[in-house]
Amino acid sequence: MSRASTPGPRPRVVLIVDDVPANLGVLVDSLECLGHRVLVAQGGEEALMRASLMRPDLILLDVLMPGIDGFETCRRLKEAERTRDIPVLFMTCLTDAADKLVGFRAGGVDYITRPFEIGEVMARITTHLSLREAQKQLEEKNAELQRVHQELEQRVRERTAELASSNAALRESQHLLQAIVDNTAAVVFVKDIQGRYMLVNRGWEELFQMRRQQVIGKTDHDVFPPEQAEAYRANDLLVLQQNRAMELDEVAPQRDGARTYISLKFPLCGPAGEPDGVCGIATEITGRKHAEDVLRHSYSLLEATLESTADGILVVDGARRVVRHNHRLAQMWSIPVDVLDGGSADVLLAFVSGQLREPELFLQSVRDLYADPEASAFDTLSLGNERVFEWYTQPQRLGGRVVGRVWSFRDITARVHAEQQRDRLLLDERRARTAAEEATRLRDEFLLIASHELRTPVTSLQLCIQSLGQRLSRGMDAERVRSAVALSGRQIKRLSNLVDMLLDVSRIQAGRLELDRAPVDLRELVAEIASQLGDQLAQSGSTLAVRAEQPITGWWDRYRLEQVVTNLLTNAIKFGEGAPIEITVTAEDGVARLSVADHGLGIPAEVRTQLFERFRRGVSSRNYGGLGLGLYITRTIVEAHGGRVRLSSEVGQGSTFCVELPLSTESAASHAT
Repeated sequence: MSRASTPGPRPRVVLIVDDVPANLGVLVDSLECLGHRVLVAQGGEEALMRASLMRPDLILLDVLMPGIDGFETCRRLKEAERTRDIPVLFMTCLTDAADKLVGFRAGGVDYITRPFEIGEVMARITTHLSLREAQKQLEEKNAELQRVHQELEQRVRERTAELASSNAALRESQHLLQAIVDNTAAVVFVKDIQGRYMLVNRGWEELFQMRRQQVIGKTDHDVFPPEQAEAYRANDLLVLQQNRAMELDEVAPQRDGARTYISLKFPLCGPAGEPDGVCGIATEITGRKHAEDVLRHSYSLLEATLESTADGILVVDGARRVVRHNHRLAQMWSIPVDVLDGGSADVLLAFVSGQLREPELFLQSVRDLYADPEASAFDTLSLGNERVFEWYTQPQRLGGRVVGRVWSFRDITARVHAEQQRDRLLLDERRARTAAEEATRLRDEFLLIASHELRTPVTSLQLCIQSLGQRLSRGMDAERVRSAVALSGRQIKRLSNLVDMLLDVSRIQAGRLELDRAPVDLRELVAEIASQLGDQLAQSGSTLAVRAEQPITGWWDRYRLEQVVTNLLTNAIKFGEGAPIEITVTAEDGVARLSVADHGLGIPAEVRTQLFERFRRGVSSRNYGGLGLGLYITRTIVEAHGGRVRLSSEVGQGSTFCVELPLSTESAASHAT
């Protein structure tokens, strides 16, 4: 149905009224290519002035303009004598039927919605220019006929020839009108009040494959199948009933499928102003209709996708308006309806940030993204209710141009908690493994030291026995025998102490350390131990000073206290480096205090906290013997008595161990609390 329009013999003047010059470029170029002269006005007032001055053949009028809008401008044009006959075509983005009704009531002859196809617009303009030209010619001929008719009343006989000429001119005008409508790209038809066809153009003939001679004087029911005819007649009657122009979708079945047309139908009124016919101008929109169906289907799929995703989706345009969001977004953030309906992305994101632990960081990220529209971003958000969201945003592009931004929010609380639990378990496992490795190392080191400590007295004892045997074989030497026996006794005692220490550790670990309490004088016990260790003191070079002003008797296990005093004094001798050693025994408020101080190596701070644990020592086992159990056993015995052991030390200044023991079982209970 598409064919090029032939411009008239003279340039047509077209006035375009639009307050946005950028919208006019393609339209102006297309009109000028057809040989038309184009005038431009950027407002209603200017349009009224230019229309009155230039009297254009056609006016293309925008609706939404500052000052007076297009509808008011059209009404004023129709009220003015010089401009009321100029056809007005509205061009606007308003697609509502009510807006179209206002336009036609204001006097418009056509209504073109944006965005539009330039070919369709050119076709409509050409049609209306042709109709305008035909109307002008008809008006001129009618005026001429009126003049001839008046003359004929006075000179009937003399003007018969002129009347015949006028009738010929009228027929010529009708032929001209037919030629005009035949050369338009639209399908044009005219029906009378009973629905009989009075005029069809070539486009109508080509669409329905019928000659006009077959159609003129017939109705739709005479030409088309009943269902199709009823639909066409119903639309005609609606236009006649409303007595106004209407745009209606009409379907024309074809062999290759149905074609859809948008028909502009308007009533043709007689001299009395009553409609006595219908004119229709139909333009095919099959392709556009199909595109709209595809678009609706795609939009439906997009809606279903947005609502089925587990993420909260927010789409914002370049003006920071909320274009789209899904229900998951509102659910995740508990967004009120008024915030969503407000349409402001800034208000919505501000509401979201109010639930965050660090809202300013998120808002700064938003500001940075608005400053750089091309940027994408990814981060996590911690909410005040312990939830954690992951967010991602990227620009939305249309034709390579950024037109907005898409935000995606995902609730990763469960995943984060699982990762944290996993990390805690891994940390606990590493700690347990480290502790096990350390325990294994300490065990191996203890076994090495224990074997060495046990081997030393055993070897010494073996040598003494061998020496004693040799001497006995050579003859009895009483003094040397006594010396060997004494040495053997000391080694046996040392070996016995090591075995007792191991047995004590075993009892402690099994929770079977028992106390045999009886009255014990602490001052007497200290003096006895000091006497027993006299040889070691002499060998070390240290002097021992014991300060105990009076007997201090408590309800204790004598054997276990001997272990405590022996362990503390032995350590002072071993690590005192020959410096003086002081032992102080006092009693106050039902508590006995035993203090053992040396002025030797001292103990580093990082070692003190672990010194009373099993297998721990303050120095290397390579330079100093011992199993690393003495202080562990000491602490356990003291605590079993309801007491405690304290340590103060400085490296290079020496160490002081202070033992506090309740004097009785009653005071032991109160002291422990």
